Amino acid sequence: MKEALEEFMAGIEKDPRICLSHIGVFSVLLHAREEYGGIEPFPIQRKKLMKAAKISSTATYFKIIRQLHEYGYICYLPTFNRMSQSRVALAKEP
Repeated sequence: MKEALEEFMAGIEKDPRICLSHIGVFSVLLHAREEYGGIEPFPIQRKKLMKAAKISSTATYFKIIRQLHEYGYICYLPTFNRMSQSRVALAKEP
């Protein structure tokens, strides 16, 4: 966990696109990964992540997740099946 957090922090120091919402969602994702034993990709639950990251808008949540993926901080593997969960892997190098 420490290594992933250090890599993220080093990356965001130089990245003006990152805001508090990105940091909040990433920290919740980091915690979720630890709950699944550090195995990647790990399943995520939108409602739980939103509550923990203090995000009330679904649109904002998806925007932040998409941006973290586009910026190279995470690998987001969405599912469009309500019966299965989307998965995330934390990128090794942002």
